[in-house]
Amino acid sequence: MKSLQLTLFEIGLCLVLTTGTTQFAEAQFQSPAYFNEGPSSTDVTSPAFLEDQISPIVPVGYGTATPGDCFDGSLNCDSTDACDLFGGGCESDLWTRKSFSNGLGGLQPELAKKGIVYEAQLTQFYQGVVSGGRDQAAEYGGKFDQFFIFNSKELGLWEGMQIVMHAETRFGEDIIQDAAVLAPSNVSMLYPSLENETAITGLQITQALSEEWAVTFGKINAIDLLYGLYPQTGRGVTGFMNTSMILPLNLARTVPLSFLGAGVIRLQDKKFQSGVLVYDSHNSATTSGFDDLFTNGANVLGFWRFFTEMDGRPGSHMFLGNYASGDFTSLDRTGWAVVPGQGIVAPQQSGSWSLTYILEQQLWVDPCEKTRNIGLLSSWGLADEETSPYQWAANVGVQGHGLVPGREGDSLGAGYFYNGISGELKDLLPVLDVSNVQGVELYYNAAIAPWFQLTADLQVVEPALGARDTAVVAGLRAMIVP
Repeated sequence: MKSLQLTLFEIGLCLVLTTGTTQFAEAQFQSPAYFNEGPSSTDVTSPAFLEDQISPIVPVGYGTATPGDCFDGSLNCDSTDACDLFGGGCESDLWTRKSFSNGLGGLQPELAKKGIVYEAQLTQFYQGVVSGGRDQAAEYGGKFDQFFIFNSKELGLWEGMQIVMHAETRFGEDIIQDAAVLAPSNVSMLYPSLENETAITGLQITQALSEEWAVTFGKINAIDLLYGLYPQTGRGVTGFMNTSMILPLNLARTVPLSFLGAGVIRLQDKKFQSGVLVYDSHNSATTSGFDDLFTNGANVLGFWRFFTEMDGRPGSHMFLGNYASGDFTSLDRTGWAVVPGQGIVAPQQSGSWSLTYILEQQLWVDPCEKTRNIGLLSSWGLADEETSPYQWAANVGVQGHGLVPGREGDSLGAGYFYNGISGELKDLLPVLDVSNVQGVELYYNAAIAPWFQLTADLQVVEPALGARDTAVVAGLRAMIVP
């Protein structure tokens, strides 16, 4: 079996073109970028690399936007209808194709040839508070994510530009406020808001300037941005579900769910290496963002990432800092958590900041089968306690892929988090007896088919409010690529 992997910015979106017989192990969703070894097989020779390399921030396992990759002569596709956009195979078997509809019966490949790519993902959740928390309840809800990607070259324009629009529909109910309000049990259900609605949470334009530099601007989805840096976070639809295991919550005040902004990005070996963003402080997940643009100051974020190896296994260290010039209190609403004490008047402080360190490291890889691996991701951060509900936050997660014999497509993970609640928030709410939050999360993700993943998830969280007992949250997650 020969395979050609076209790595898109090395952020986890890979299209595997195969010749010969397709095996399920190769049909599965790609493992996170930091699990993979070896350089990209694609050479970058001009700014046009963005057309082939930059990834739209879409779920792990989706294919690229370049139609030429799908319609490769070696695939022997009899027609465009037979060619599967999500992997380039000519398969019709329901249990081996990459998407349920096999590229919407050929419509998606035809659109991709014209520079318009449509990707979709339906994720359903059934979670319940087994014990503790505010209320023992179980709820069903879900998300429908749609991505529209426009490639300038295929559209007959200049090279190197890509526009990505992310539309999210939330439906059903959740148990976020029933479990632990300062450690939301389902990050995906925070978007677009805690209400059932449809909104465009991301509309980002990126233009390559060279092989190493790109500029980006527009409406930026924070979880998509984090996923671009660390695909193993999974956006809450693969991997961990608790917000504290995905996002360092010391960023809750200075990074909204979605925001208008612009910045410059530098790449190293097609991976995000450093960057600077200037953006608005308001959450614009459900609005255009222009009405309140910079009415409460501006935020600046900068990061620098060092890539390393440990006995030949890849890893990285990232340092991130940001500053917000607006006026805030620790009780102000944040889209990342339900902050208690709404209605209490607290003195505003000018300016807010946060500092974050993120470590990723491949711990083990099977020398005979590199899709079998174990990796670590951990973040540690500090924040201004006078303006943020969190003074510090930390987490560590270990994820394995293909470890169970005969289940090459399955993955699992175990993690621990600790959120240090700010002293300012504790002092403002003495009656509620607010304390620090800590918890563990375990999940097992079964790849029923390349387009269908079923996850069992268990969380045990020590809540922030003293009147509540330790919350035990059990859940199921079904992710379908239609």
